[in-house]
Amino acid sequence: MSGADVPAISAIVVNRNAGPHLHECLERLRVVAAEERFRDDGLEIILVDNASTDGSTEAVRRLQEQGPESRPPVRLIALERNVGFGAGCNRAARDAAGRYLLLLNPDAWIDGPSLRRLVEALDGDSRLGIAAPGLHYPDGSPQLGWAAPVGVVGEAIQKFRNRFEGRAWSHELLPRLLRPLLGQGWFSAACLLVRRSAFEEVGGFDEGFFLYFEDADLGVRLHRQDWRQRQVKGAGACHLRGVTTGRPGTRLLSPAVERFYRASQLRYYDLHRPRWERSYLRRRLRRKFSRVADEEQRTALLRLLEGL
Repeated sequence: MSGADVPAISAIVVNRNAGPHLHECLERLRVVAAEERFRDDGLEIILVDNASTDGSTEAVRRLQEQGPESRPPVRLIALERNVGFGAGCNRAARDAAGRYLLLLNPDAWIDGPSLRRLVEALDGDSRLGIAAPGLHYPDGSPQLGWAAPVGVVGEAIQKFRNRFEGRAWSHELLPRLLRPLLGQGWFSAACLLVRRSAFEEVGGFDEGFFLYFEDADLGVRLHRQDWRQRQVKGAGACHLRGVTTGRPGTRLLSPAVERFYRASQLRYYDLHRPRWERSYLRRRLRRKFSRVADEEQRTALLRLLEGL
């Protein structure tokens, strides 16, 4: 633990085979934590390793041994099995001491000034549950970090926005137009600063989501408890995207990861969407899955529709 005995921020990173990206993420976090402004407030770093097989745990231990004493240690929670992203965050949150939780993917990083802006946003609004930075790729191009509420309309809009991710209007103008019509939506958990009391009030992440949609679900439950969420102007974070799903820098999913994605999508609709949307999604997915060429993948996906 760095800084104050009770740190203001607990940074939580959940790793699964992120390789060298994990080292960069943690080293950048340690640099931020060593800055004077965060030494005063305190910033602890907690890594949950979801049974990685790429040597991630050993790399973290070497980082702990070799890093300069001026930088805070990384507290490692090594799990014997992969419990998923949401459950990994919940596990770290139970041990965390900070009043704010910085959720950070192992292929993402944030600088000190941006983190300070997120902290100031939460400090200045007692009902703000989530402060989000703008996301960008390593080359500086913008990345979509906010989305309209998940649903038939929301997902269609997001699919359209994905085609124009590099356009400023997709990040600024369109969200301003959509929020009054569809609701406040949700922010990607690639990098979020979350008020601990809000996170605990809604029970943290729903661990029924193994991978994907857990951040959208969290946004819904925070909204129901009247917690606000917003993107903080001037705060930014870099996110490579796709490292832990096997397709760095893209939205493409490996066959195994697609099964997790579709299982979470179906669960989200069952929990939060009206009956007609649930029926529509299942009909659409049945047609889509029936055209999958690989028999094993096709069977596995169709079984999801039967709840198996």
